Amino acid sequence: MPPKTKKNSKAKEPRLLSTPQEISDAYNEDFNICLAEANPEPLPGILFKPASEWKDKDVRPLAELLAGRIAIDGSGKNLPGANALGKIGSDFAEYVFTHPNIRSIIDPVYVVIDLTTTARNAPPANINVYPPNRTHPVVVPFLGSNHVYAFNGAGSTDNAQHLIEWLQGTNQGLRAYVFNTPYAVVLY
Repeated sequence: MPPKTKKNSKAKEPRLLSTPQEISDAYNEDFNICLAEANPEPLPGILFKPASEWKDKDVRPLAELLAGRIAIDGSGKNLPGANALGKIGSDFAEYVFTHPNIRSIIDPVYVVIDLTTTARNAPPANINVYPPNRTHPVVVPFLGSNHVYAFNGAGSTDNAQHLIEWLQGTNQGLRAYVFNTPYAVVLY
């Protein structure tokens, strides 16, 4: 015998959500909620452009979001978004590196000093007196690290190279790594 249903129970009326906060709140209440009306027509796949057909207008919003950032928080509740960026990362990187007008918006460069090549496996003592003149920016340790430095914006690659040249000239045997990336490093 089938279970009895209440005759008075009524399905919830869908309501349109207009703000990102309303949408977020609705999904926090019930993750399986779907307020969209069913559409039996298949969505044409052509609406999803392959990366080879991306235009600046497709990429610019993400590039502007990443502009000036030296890190992306991928911990806790930020993990899904950071992972989503990672999934399109290679296509995004290819686009960024072949479109200078987008590349000019985001240009993080990281210098990592190999501590195994320094005295006492510690950061060079003279890092605090860099730059020797005022033609290059003062280096700031990357998010509290004592051997990773981030450069961003115009001249970031040149500034990173200058830091390494100066450090190697004053610290015999020092080895450093430079990473030119299309978007900021993700911290987990």
